Amino acid sequence: MDLSAISDNVKALKKRAKAPFFMAVVKGNAYGHGLVEVARTAIEAGAHWLGTAQLSEAIELRKAGITEPILSWLYLASQTSDTIREALENSIDVSLGSVHQLDVLAGIAKDLGRPAVVHLELDSGLSRGGARKEDWAALVARARQAELEGTLRVRGVWTHLAWADVPAHPGNAAAVAGFEDAVSAAREAGLTPELRHVSSSANILERPEFHFDMVRAGLAIYGLAPADHLDPADFGLRPALSVTAPLVMVKKVPAGTGVSYEHQAITYEPRYLGLIPLGYADGIPKGISGRSVVNIAGRRVPVIGKVCMDQFMVDLGPDATGIDVGNTAVLFGDPAEGAASADDWGAAIGSHGDEIINRIAPRLPRAYRSSAYQCPDYQEPAAAGQGNVA
Repeated sequence: MDLSAISDNVKALKKRAKAPFFMAVVKGNAYGHGLVEVARTAIEAGAHWLGTAQLSEAIELRKAGITEPILSWLYLASQTSDTIREALENSIDVSLGSVHQLDVLAGIAKDLGRPAVVHLELDSGLSRGGARKEDWAALVARARQAELEGTLRVRGVWTHLAWADVPAHPGNAAAVAGFEDAVSAAREAGLTPELRHVSSSANILERPEFHFDMVRAGLAIYGLAPADHLDPADFGLRPALSVTAPLVMVKKVPAGTGVSYEHQAITYEPRYLGLIPLGYADGIPKGISGRSVVNIAGRRVPVIGKVCMDQFMVDLGPDATGIDVGNTAVLFGDPAEGAASADDWGAAIGSHGDEIINRIAPRLPRAYRSSAYQCPDYQEPAAAGQGNVA
């Protein structure tokens, strides 16, 4: 993990943001990059807020000594929830999208003797979290009542766009118009939200009119494409993560040799095969077979045969001159350095780069590098027999 890339990406995105506040989204272990390390780097680079999906990750950030504002938005609303209680005790802002959620949080806040600080979420068309338009009036009325009772404080109003990865889609403008109506309704109910936020990465880059008071940057922080038509490099963004592994075996096989389970690949001429000690248990997708996505000694080579649980094979061609056991295989990383990108891997399996980076298993050793940061348990690139995330 290159924390300098995280820092530079945050700074580049902040220059494009028209909003006064910038949130770095670090959900999912910071998209597989390391929750605490990325959070600290983003804050040092100028992020004002952090965002997590799970309350447990927000609490982990507090336990790591991070004091900046955090918003968390996905949880089971239960009056007996110790996690909600701990989140409120640690001054973590929480999203609300229903009267039921509000009543639960207000009840816990009353027990604690301190108001829950919340952001009301509008369902503007995604049909997951948030209150629908027809339920919004009841939510803001109840929120105002809870404010008067001293159990709630509404700091923000927000939504997530159904076409967030297609900034020019007309559905976005319609959703934002509905959002503005919802903010007006909240104010008419007596609420005074300080933060309105709508935009995630793609809209930070292409729709400045959607920036309002805060933007929420996720994928772009990590140097990945937040939309199919956007090249991160065009905006000065670069990938922060690379996955490497040693080449642990090279063998020559004759024509007609079956490779891996069920012999779904058979060589049509004598070939050299290389063995990589990573598999689907490490997050390598089975669908990558047949794709030329691995870089060894400056050559892009294809995966051949089925990906196994702990290993897969690559086709080194009829001539493996210059390739030896112990060479580093770069699975994905920075295209500027000749590697396939996580986005390339995602496209190869009919998905996106965010799925690839979030699949990386905990058992892969992590190494962090930065001009200003040295991970306490930093490891040099892996020796033969294991992979490495850097």
